[in-house]
Amino acid sequence: MRGPPIVAAMPNAAAQKAYIGRLFDRAAASYDRVGNALFPPAGAALVAAAALCPGDRVLDVGCGRGACLFPAAEAVGPTGYVTGIDLALAMVEATSVDITRRGVANARVRVGDAESPEFPDHSFDAVLAGFVVFFLPDLAVALRSYARLLRPGGRLALSTFAEPSDQEIAFTRTCGAALAPYLPSPRSDTLPPLQRLRTTESVTGPVQAAGFVDVRSEHRDFYSPAQSWHWLWSGGLRGLVEQVPQDQRDDARAAFIRAVDQLSGPADSVAMTGSVRFTTARLPS
Repeated sequence: MRGPPIVAAMPNAAAQKAYIGRLFDRAAASYDRVGNALFPPAGAALVAAAALCPGDRVLDVGCGRGACLFPAAEAVGPTGYVTGIDLALAMVEATSVDITRRGVANARVRVGDAESPEFPDHSFDAVLAGFVVFFLPDLAVALRSYARLLRPGGRLALSTFAEPSDQEIAFTRTCGAALAPYLPSPRSDTLPPLQRLRTTESVTGPVQAAGFVDVRSEHRDFYSPAQSWHWLWSGGLRGLVEQVPQDQRDDARAAFIRAVDQLSGPADSVAMTGSVRFTTARLPS
C-alpha cells in the first residue's frame, strides 16, 4: 500500500517507474512505521470491501509493507493464497521478513510492476491495489492487465485518496509554504500528481472502460494521529524533502515544526483526518 505521491515526471514510463522504485527503496525501513497511522486501517477496509472468500487466490499490487497483504491472507485462510508485488526491492525484502516473523504460510512477495504484473491469464480471484494506481504512468494499461489476470467474475478493489478535506488543504498549504524556501525553484519537469484520481468519476470511468461491471465507489474518513517530519521521510513525500539541500535540512525541519504548531498539534506532529475512496468492481461471469 502506497502513500501520497510526490514524484518527478520522467521522460518515459520506464524512467518514472525506476524513480519510484528507488524512492521507496530508500523509504522502506520506516515506511508505515512512523507518523501517520492511515495504512493499516485503510488496508483492512480495502480487504473487507473486496469481499474475499476462503480459498481465494489474491494479487496485491504495490504491496508495500503489507497493509493489505496480511489482512487478505487472514481472509482467504489456509486454502487461499496472497501474492504481493512491489517495484522496490527493499520493500519486498522487509515484507518477506515480516511474513516469516509472523508465521504467515499463505503469502509471498516478489518484485513486480503494478502496471503490468507478469502472471498467466486468469490466475487470481481478486486484485487489490492500495494507494498505488495514482503512481502508474498509464492507468488504462494497468486496469486491462488486472482484467486479464482475473478469472471470470473476479473482483477488483482499489483505494485512492478522496477529495481533500479543509483540514488536509490547510496542512498541505501551511507546511508547503514552510518548506518552499528550502526547495529548488519549480521546474517544468516536476509533476506532483497528488490530485490524481481524487474524484469518483476519475476512478470509476477507467474501471468501467476496462470491462469491469458493478463498479461501486465510497469514501471513508480515517483519523491519522501524527503527521511529522519523520513521517515525511517514510513514504512518497520523501521525494519532496530529499530536494532540500543537506546543509539546510535542520532549518527546514524547524520551519516545518513551526508550521505544524500553527495547526494546533504538539511539536513535530499534528493529527489529521484523511478521506479515502474505495472502488470495487468485478469482471462479468
